[in-house]
Amino acid sequence: MKRVDLNFGVFELHSQIIIGKMNEGIHYDVYKNKVFNNLIDKFYGTLKPFSFICIRDKNYSLDPMIHRYNSKYENFCSIAVVERNLMNKSTVQLESIFFKPGKFCKFLSVTEAILWANHQIALKRLETEKINLLN
Repeated sequence: MKRVDLNFGVFELHSQIIIGKMNEGIHYDVYKNKVFNNLIDKFYGTLKPFSFICIRDKNYSLDPMIHRYNSKYENFCSIAVVERNLMNKSTVQLESIFFKPGKFCKFLSVTEAILWANHQIALKRLETEKINLLN
């Protein structure tokens, strides 16, 4: 596991899962997303499937259009959001519209999110193997 502290959040890069926490009060926009994507490219490349788990326990805002951009990554399998501050209104349902259908979900625990993320990665690997067999 590699831990990376960017100026807008802290990210743990595991073999196939990124677990991240954004800093309080930031606005996650296309510029921060480019920094995040550079990190992804260096660690996972363009072929290795991975999923992102975001632990939301702080207040921050984000541009949901970043999910539309990130959905173009073939190896970006899924996004799991673990919401710990239940006092805030969840934006997961709105955000999920901009990512791959069925690949953006909310969870109450990190354990549930990891299980789901690993399942999404396994599905992606099976899909890739099936395509390779057909070619």
